[in-house]
Amino acid sequence: ALLLVLLPRADSAALLRRRPRPLAAPALLLRLRGGQEPAPASQKPPGSPPTTTADVHASADTPPSPSPGLLARLLNSAPVAHFRSAPPITRSWVTVSVLLTVLASQRLVDLRSIAFAEREVVRRGEWWRTLLNFFYMGEQPLSVFYWLQIYHLWECMRILELVKYAWEPGQFVRMIVSNIASLLLLKQLSPSLMFLGTPLVMVFMYVYAREYESSITNFLGFFQIRTGWLPFAQMVQDGVQTGDMMPNLLGLLAGHFYFYTNEVAPRMLLPSRPPTLAQFVAAMDKAAPPGSTPSEGEEELEAAAEGGEEEGEGGEEDELGR
Repeated sequence: ALLLVLLPRADSAALLRRRPRPLAAPALLLRLRGGQEPAPASQKPPGSPPTTTADVHASADTPPSPSPGLLARLLNSAPVAHFRSAPPITRSWVTVSVLLTVLASQRLVDLRSIAFAEREVVRRGEWWRTLLNFFYMGEQPLSVFYWLQIYHLWECMRILELVKYAWEPGQFVRMIVSNIASLLLLKQLSPSLMFLGTPLVMVFMYVYAREYESSITNFLGFFQIRTGWLPFAQMVQDGVQTGDMMPNLLGLLAGHFYFYTNEVAPRMLLPSRPPTLAQFVAAMDKAAPPGSTPSEGEEELEAAAEGGEEEGEGGEEDELGR
């Protein structure tokens, strides 16, 4: 206000129309980034049209582009992008597992209401127990071993869904349902086991290890082992950590039963019905290589059999003579 009063009218109008000059980036910074130093505003490349007053006012009145907010930067971060790129079944399963663990750690979910108990399911009809107990992995979300288990679940499910069952998502759901049924039956071997999330992780790990057993995987971030040994290494780790290997053993049995019945047995050439004893002996005789010489034991047995036949014939002739 003081400048407007003291300065003449023409000078004050020029002062109002004056725009601040944009600051040029340092030349050294541009060179480090691989760019070139921009030319001054007064210098223009040859062949460009002359700058008019309207262009100057239009460029000055254009507002700067707003910077992305915190939420946009969070959604575009690498972990969130990796999570969003995962297949739907894996993403949903891991999300429910982590959410259930967080709610249980804050005592917002009573674990007694989701533990699997046959009496509560049969008598009271609490059917949700047969499914929710498979999502529970523990109530310690700050534990390193908990996140290692979640990592194994994430990687095995993601690769199986993206590679093996990429064109057959129904088969992937069938695998999950059949293994859930197997674990519910195998739970009778350990009645004190109330949550079957850890055995189901072992099922996914076993199927993944048998499918890609010749590859190399990273275990605990320090060891490079064959993928075929991954379930057994995880079993040893849980045994050292908790002293109980029964959950992993149940998962190992269920995973082996599924993999054998669905992957191994269909590729085997087996007869439709078991052979009889005569067919088995005939097949063994045909399987013997031609021109093979009998061993010493076989020669002794044949000599004893021939001697017994001669004795029997001599006894029959004596009886006939009498």
